Amino acid sequence: MCSTSTAYSSLRESALVPGNWAFFPGGGGGVGIQGVQLAVAMGLRPVVIDSGEQKRKLALELGAEAFLDFKEIDDVASEVIAICDGIGAHGVFVTAGESYPTALSYLGNRVGGTMMCIALPTAGSHPISVSGAELIMKNKSIKGTLVSSMADAEKTLEFAKRGKFHLNPEIVGLSRLNESLQRLKNGQVPRRMVFDFNLE
Repeated sequence: MCSTSTAYSSLRESALVPGNWAFFPGGGGGVGIQGVQLAVAMGLRPVVIDSGEQKRKLALELGAEAFLDFKEIDDVASEVIAICDGIGAHGVFVTAGESYPTALSYLGNRVGGTMMCIALPTAGSHPISVSGAELIMKNKSIKGTLVSSMADAEKTLEFAKRGKFHLNPEIVGLSRLNESLQRLKNGQVPRRMVFDFNLE
């Protein structure tokens, strides 16, 4: 619930409208994949930037219009711009802290593009380099969102009631706790993971 309502809050704050391009760096994992499903439900055109065949398959199954594997593409920003009619994304929703240094470039030449900061990076890591002139001349914005309000949580539950979320979580027992946490740390868990205390 927390990750979904956080993604909803960020999408709402971005002020994107139906038909706009919404890019999700780190979108193959928890918050990002929830954001993709919400973006589809809100009429946006989501694209995931992540790595791995499992995440590609999941993202496309859940409504992403495209998947860009950053490990296979030399210039991700150029690919983003090409997908977006040669201009750039309307919105970038950063759900992986490692994406901050490059995420702003995904807006390309889009006037009024917005970068939404969702992932909480380790203090002092992954800085964003930005030109004040670019923000001014292209009316770009960078906004941060943390957790959602109760109103956003209620809206998110409305989407769930309408059947807009399809995330069969990976269910594991406690004997796999250390292995599973390492996979999470390495970004190798598409969707969600649930620890079932009754499995073993």
